Amino acid sequence: MNADYFRFLYEHMCWARDKVLAAAAALSEDELGRETGFTYKSIRGILAHTLGGETVWLPRLRGEQPSVVRAEHVPTLAALRERWTEEEAKHRSYLKSLTDAEVASDLAFTGRDGQERRIPRWQILTLVYHHTTQHRSEAAEALTMAGRSPGDMDLLVFTRERGL
Repeated sequence: MNADYFRFLYEHMCWARDKVLAAAAALSEDELGRETGFTYKSIRGILAHTLGGETVWLPRLRGEQPSVVRAEHVPTLAALRERWTEEEAKHRSYLKSLTDAEVASDLAFTGRDGQERRIPRWQILTLVYHHTTQHRSEAAEALTMAGRSPGDMDLLVFTRERGL
């Protein structure tokens, strides 16, 4: 694994996220907050949880204390977009300076349970990508059920659109 690989995955992650957010923009705030039957209750809840995963791990990777974003912190789609824009800038800055040696190194941190942990950075970066993919897919399914499909978010569609 190298740093360029994770920069590539992050580009796909942002592209797919933006497709979901564009589809979500076609719904009212009431529709975004409506019960979906998914774990995080509503489309907004799913998206807030997805963002929350990013806001936990990036600070840890940077040696900082994480702050968890919850649905009540982003009560509207506009607030969610604004916070995601802030987080994206931080992620891009981190990934821009990330080296292959850092990707291979371990990250030591204290978990929310107070336990000391040591995990390879490449596993954390992979976790963030897959966690986002899982919950973005749930949001996409809920949007599709509401008549607002974000369309195909597959990696190969992304690479074709980008000419990669």
